Amino acid sequence: MSIRVVSLLAVTLALVTVRPWNMAAAGGGHSFLIYDNMFYRGKPNTARDGLVASNILYENKIRPNKAGYGVLPSHTAFAALVRASIADPGPLVIDIEDLPLKGPTDVAHRNMQTLATLADWAREATPGKVIGFYGTNTLSRVPPANLPLARELARHVDAFFPPMYTFDDDHAGWEKRARETVAETRELDPQKPVYFYLWPQYHDGTPKAFQYIDAEYWGFQLGTSYRHTNGIVLWSRSRDEWNDSTGWWSATVQFARELNRVH
Repeated sequence: MSIRVVSLLAVTLALVTVRPWNMAAAGGGHSFLIYDNMFYRGKPNTARDGLVASNILYENKIRPNKAGYGVLPSHTAFAALVRASIADPGPLVIDIEDLPLKGPTDVAHRNMQTLATLADWAREATPGKVIGFYGTNTLSRVPPANLPLARELARHVDAFFPPMYTFDDDHAGWEKRARETVAETRELDPQKPVYFYLWPQYHDGTPKAFQYIDAEYWGFQLGTSYRHTNGIVLWSRSRDEWNDSTGWWSATVQFARELNRVH
């Protein structure tokens, strides 16, 4: 038996014998969406498997060459940029990570006002589109002293998009971090949906940097997300090739099919 056949058989057995999600037990029936924000080279058409293409607006588009730190761009130019960034049906996630709600209160307050204004402008430019910030340094892990600022900023978005990336193989640790992340968003606004950003590779700077997550661990993350959130956004870098040798995508497809069956 070839190595490839053995590998595929192992993945298949993992998917059959390990069902890390139990939608019925989790109260199956609550709304849960899978958004696709992956940029893999060679990525297949994921819409046929039930994923909804999402949009992201990176800071380098808003502030090319990092010019004008902390200064609002032209309202007209920003609105045009937003409208050019919403080709896909999913939400618009604005990724600004260098205006944190951390540090001295006066600095955090200025950053909050800038971010709130940009969120308002985005909503004006694209009525009806779900608008939110990528979580890092904005609406996640905010120091207690600045939580009032985070609650104010939360009023200007429609949903939360915190990252829940993979740094090691500690399943219990990952779930603990997921629970804490959801608890933080509920503290800011319990009524707004939460969508985890998931990346099917280990984070850079870790022992397994950029290796693909195996089917069992990835399925565990999908199931945990289902139990605690309203959906997920799958993300990737654009420099990597599509690769399902670990079975992470097969697990995603199975999860999506089960989700469709339950709902």
